[in-house]
This record gives sequence, C-alpha cells and structure tokens, in this order.
Amino acid sequence: MTSFIVRPATLADAAALILLDQESNPHPWSATLVEEALVSRVNWVVEATLKERAADAQHNETTLVGWLTASLLFEQSELELIVVDQTQRRQGLAKQLLSAWIEQTAAQGVIEYLLEVRESNIGAIRLYQSLDFDEVGRRKNYYTTEQGREAACLFTLNVCV
Repeated sequence: MTSFIVRPATLADAAALILLDQESNPHPWSATLVEEALVSRVNWVVEATLKERAADAQHNETTLVGWLTASLLFEQSELELIVVDQTQRRQGLAKQLLSAWIEQTAAQGVIEYLLEVRESNIGAIRLYQSLDFDEVGRRKNYYTTEQGREAACLFTLNVCV
C-alpha cells in the first residue's frame, strides 16, 4: 500500500528532485537550477511511502514523486515548476501540491498567483482552470518544440484576503 504526504522541500531533497525532474520532465532543469530553487524559492514535495509487510517485519520505502517550486515576492507568487513522477500521474498529486502552494503562501499574505504553461499541455491547463486560474494572455512562439514553436498560456489567480 502506498501513502502520500505533501511537505516542504529541503536542500537535502536535491539529489532525489534532480533525478525526478530528469526522469519525468520533458524539459528538465540543470542540477544547479534545482539546488538554487531549493534555497531561494518556496518548495513542496510529495513523498510516497510504500508499506510492505513481510512475515516478521514491516518495511517502508520512501521516495519523492512530486515537486513544486515557486517564487515569492510581496503579495505575488509565481509557479516556476511542477513535476510529478510519470508513474504516479492522474492521482491528484499535482492538485495537492498546487493547493499547498496556494494555502500556505496565502497565509503569508499572497493574493495573486501567476503561472505559464505550454499551450499543448491540455491536462495541466484543465487542472489550473479547475482551481479557478484564469487565462490572461499568451506569449506567441515562446516555447521550442520538435515541430517548431508553441505559445505559452499565461494564467493568474487572485484570492481575497
């Protein structure tokens, strides 16, 4: 049986997050960027614990299966990266990370949330819309693709204090 918890990330998570990003992100960050994010931004991870019962012992294996990092400046926070292990998608883990980001930074006075996403990432767009993010613009030809270029969709969420 696997259980999941969302917790703040620490610098000690760097190696696991670098590996997660390389394996699950089609455009992974460098190790330096991951480490910088853990020091200079707000971060949460999803930790999965696989609980197995052997005949005479219980074995727990813990691994990181999700990560969200965001900048924080005064009353505004911008999503920089969210990634979930390919094998753990469609279980609501990204939504849990986004909810932790919004709830915990709102408690610090954030009232505006920003993000951008590739126009081809329909699953992510639907997730953001389900959390009441509104598309407020597009950056044409922003991302490089194998077929050429695609737009970045800009989203914002404003919360009442």
